[in-house]
Formats: sequence, structure tokens, C-alpha cells
Amino acid sequence: MSQAGRTTTAGRTRPTSMKIATIIAGAVIFLLLAIPLAVQVITAFRGPFLPFGVSSAKWSAENFVTLWELREDFWAVIGSTAAFVGGSTVLSLAMAFGLAWVTVRTDAPLRRVISVLVVVPFIIPPIVKAQAYLLMLSPESGVLNQLLRLLPGDLVIDPYSFVTMTFIQALTNVTFPFLMIVPILTSMDGSLEESARVSGASWPQTLRRVTLPMLWPGLLGVAVLTFILGLGSLEVPLLFGQESGQSIFALKLWNLISAGAGELPQYGLAAAWGCVFLVITTIAFVVYLRATRNAERRASISGKGFRPTVMKLGGWRIPVMILIFVFVLLTAILPLFALFWSAITPYPIAFSFTALVEQTQFGSFGAVLGDPEFWASLGRTLIIAGASATIACVAATVLAYGIARTRRTGWTKAMDLFASSSVAIPAVIAGFAMFLTFMVINPVIPLAGTIAALVIAYSYRVSIAYRAGYSATLQIRMELEEAALVSGASPLEGFRRIVAPLLMPTVFAVWIQMFVLGTNEFTLPAFLATPESRPLSVYMYAMISPRSAQLYAPDQGAAMALIFTLLVFAIGYGLQWAVSLGAIGRAKRRTPLLGVSSTPVVPPVVPGAPDTRAVAAQDLRDQRELTAKR
Repeated sequence: MSQAGRTTTAGRTRPTSMKIATIIAGAVIFLLLAIPLAVQVITAFRGPFLPFGVSSAKWSAENFVTLWELREDFWAVIGSTAAFVGGSTVLSLAMAFGLAWVTVRTDAPLRRVISVLVVVPFIIPPIVKAQAYLLMLSPESGVLNQLLRLLPGDLVIDPYSFVTMTFIQALTNVTFPFLMIVPILTSMDGSLEESARVSGASWPQTLRRVTLPMLWPGLLGVAVLTFILGLGSLEVPLLFGQESGQSIFALKLWNLISAGAGELPQYGLAAAWGCVFLVITTIAFVVYLRATRNAERRASISGKGFRPTVMKLGGWRIPVMILIFVFVLLTAILPLFALFWSAITPYPIAFSFTALVEQTQFGSFGAVLGDPEFWASLGRTLIIAGASATIACVAATVLAYGIARTRRTGWTKAMDLFASSSVAIPAVIAGFAMFLTFMVINPVIPLAGTIAALVIAYSYRVSIAYRAGYSATLQIRMELEEAALVSGASPLEGFRRIVAPLLMPTVFAVWIQMFVLGTNEFTLPAFLATPESRPLSVYMYAMISPRSAQLYAPDQGAAMALIFTLLVFAIGYGLQWAVSLGAIGRAKRRTPLLGVSSTPVVPPVVPGAPDTRAVAAQDLRDQRELTAKR
């Protein structure tokens, strides 16, 4: 009888060590997601300040009544947020779909280069991109407005208008939907489109009646996730929306808890707003799940004859390449140039060759490199990003394995959905909920304002690691673990010595992604960080914000943004390069085995268990002979 089947004297199944590890991982994820949201809901009904430890706290619906009494403000926030997030989502999806279509389904030149250039902005931290766009669009010294003045009509873009802010948000979010749409287009069989073309349909008709219906589930999922991502983003509203974007939800929430002199923060009202938008994102997430549950009906890849259609651009090649150049100009070239120009000039001035010769200086880079707080905040950034990515990946991988290898019940289905639900929580709501949680427990567990609090908050994106770990576990056949159990290994040891090494490439790839997201994060620490625990993104914002008074130094802030971007780029690609080298090394050492795993796995021998290595080795030889016969 295997260890999984051993029973206690009372006749009950004794939980295995693997089951205990799964329960612990599930508890960690529950604490990361459920407790902060529960505290936010309680605060909404026990305002106006903190729900506990305050004499004025009492159970009531006063905060929601206040929301409804301020109808004009309520509907203004709903409308402005819908226009801002919805408009930026539509624009970013349109640009991402067009770029993905060009790189995957056309014969456009330099397609590989285009795909790399589209991904480059993903490496730039969001607060850096927002700052770069603000510098680029400055009415007097912005390089883009300088270029536009060369055209007839004296056109100038107002950087603080609502339309400009929406377009900037769309540009900052293009890479995310692009990375998700590319594999969808790559895996779509082009024979259906060819059939439509042979039947006389034009390319627009084929796109509307064949391509988009086939891609609908995947595109809907991308749209929902992009919408949630935009709803939780604070960088663009904070830098651009102080005049025209006061009613955008993220900025509204920030202003409610950032009280001015002589005012108290309105935590209860902010929590009520958070509950309203959490319901909206939950509905969007449920709609996505229902729309994509039968996505396999639209599967177009068959076992043979699969080939993607390559559209010949013909006379459209030059216009398409011009549009791509304009996109790269707006998302990479001009923003980075604006940052560099701001870093080498002592105050905002328009670019000219005279200013280049007489006004430029490079002392800001030396000042940044000689600033001890820069290195301290950089160290905190690396610690927070690395620790949070590790916690999320370990807990998510263990839970994903436990659920994937367990019989599907109502409990496991609910836990699977719950572990996947953090994608439905916008960052601004997660940051505020974590802030409330640490404020409530601070008298007992003093975590508020510490690095540990930021590590816990950053780990809330656990569903990224969970979904990747779950999918990777399903690709590993259970015969490997069964062989280990037959050899006497416990389920936990089988997981540690057999499954975990096979999952490691996927886990490490996800860890790199979450690490880069952590180094770029601004919204979460904006709610949680203090001067003693702030990461580099928050310190950099203090350098570029006029409200920071003593810390305000825009040239050093721009220089710091460039240095920060180079560091994130080097760390991210350095880690990916290390993973690639490791994968190449493993591939050289592997021997193909039935197309399941390229590494022959011999079941481990547990002390005190019978030695069955000879039997296992004979099984491997039999499998190889069977493969050779096939």
C-alpha cells in the first residue's frame, strides 16, 4: 500500500506531506487575496476612518449612502473612468492587433525587428514612460510639439487634456495585448481565410466574417485583462490628470486617502469606491470566463495541413512601414530622447543646436550615481521584487500541482477559480486594500510601512504563476510520479525530485516576468511605501514631482529614469539569457523518452524502502525498445 493509502487507527486517511504542503500554499494565497479584500469591505461598512481601534467606527451603510447622495460625482467618476479606461483599451487593442497581424500574417520586411521594437517599451517602467511622455509633450520644450510646429497650422498638443491622457495610456499598454495576440494569430489556421478569399470575399469581409469570429474568445480575454490593467494603473492619471482627470477612479482613490493639510483621509469612502469597481471588474472577469469556456469549438488547428496564411502587402507595404515607424517613434525614440534631453539640461528648454552646445551638462548622472538614497532604494527594489516573485511562484506552483493531481470536486474547482482571480483585482484596489490591512493589524503586527509589507503586497499577482504552473503540470504524465510511489517515495519527495525539476524552466520564466513587474511597480508602493522603505520607482517620482519640495530635481529625475531603465533592461535580459543557456545545457544532456520527458527519470530510493531501481531500469529499457519498434 502506498503512503497515500495508509490509514490511522481511527480508519481515516492520514494526510500526506504533499497534501499538507498544498494546504499551506492554499492558505498563503488565501491570505494574500481574501484578507485584504475583506478588510476593504469591512472598512466600507465601518468608516469613515479605520474599521477597528477607532471610537467613531460603527456598522452602517453611510459611505454607500454618501456615494449615492453625491450623484453627480458618482456618475462623473463612472463616466470618466469608462471613457478613459475603455477608450485606451480599444485604442491599445487596435494598435496591438494591427502590429501582431503585420508581424505574423503578412510578408512585411523586418518582421522580427518590429516584434522586438514593440516589446522594448514593456521593459521601461510605467512611471518612467509616463514621465517621458510628459516631457515629450511639454507645450514649450516638448520635442513632439517642436516637431509639430514645423508643420502648417501651428499644431500643439495639450498634454493635460483628457483625450491626450487617454491616448498616452493606450500607448503605454500596447505591448501587453500584443504579446497575448501574437500566439493567438500564430495558432490560427489560414485555410479558412483562403477559402473565403477564393469564394470572392475581400480582405475586410474576410476579416469581419471569418477571422474575428474565430479569434473572438481570445480577443475578448485580452480585452478584459487590458481593461483591468488600465483600471488599476495610477501613473498616467497621477502625472497627467491633475486638471482634467480628477474623476478617474485611480486618481479619485488616491486623492481620498492623500488628505491635505487640516483634513482627515476618507478611508471609508475610498473603500466604498473600491467595492463598487471591484464588482465591475468581477463582472468583467465572469463574462470573460463564460465567453471562453467553449473556446475549443473555434479551434482551427488540425493534425495535418496546418499552415498560417501570409498576406502579401503589395502596394500597402510602404504605408504600413510608415505607420510602424510612427508607432516606434512615439513609444520608444522620442520618449527616451525627451528623458535624455531633460537629464542633460539644467531646466526645461526647447531643443536646439545652440542649447546643445551652450546649455547641456552631464552632472545629473554623476549626482544620481553618487546619491546614497538611489542605491538604497535600488537595493530595496531588488529585494522586494525578488522576494515577492519567489513567494508567489513557490506557493502557486505547489497549489497548482496539488489541484492538477486531485480529483475535480466543487472544492478544488472553487480553489482553482480563487487562485486565478487576482487578475480581476486592479493594482490600485489591491494597493489600497493592502494599505488598510496593514493599518488595521499594525497595533498587533507592526508591518505598516516596512519592506515586508511591500513584499506581501507585490505577491498578490500570484495568479500569473498559478496558471503557468497548472498548465505546465498537466503536460507531465503521471507515470513518472507513480513510478516514484511504487519505489516507496512519498508524494512530496516525488514532487521534489521528479516534478519540480521538470517544472523549473516554466517556474523560472514566470519568476523573471514577475521580478521585472516588481522592479517596475509603482501603484502598490505609492499606497504602502514610506521614506524608509520606498523602492526606486517611488523615489524617482519624488524627484520629478513639484509637490516634493526639497527632493524636486527634474534633471536628476530624468537621469535616474534612464539609469533605472538600463538596469531593468540588463537584469531582465540577463536573466533570460541565463535561462536560455541552462535550457541549452539541459537539452544536450537529455535523451528522448516517448516524447514525454527528454530526461530519463529513475525513481528515487527512500531509506528503509525496498530497492526497486533494477525494476525501474528494466521498465525504462522496455519503453525504449517499444519506442524503437514504433
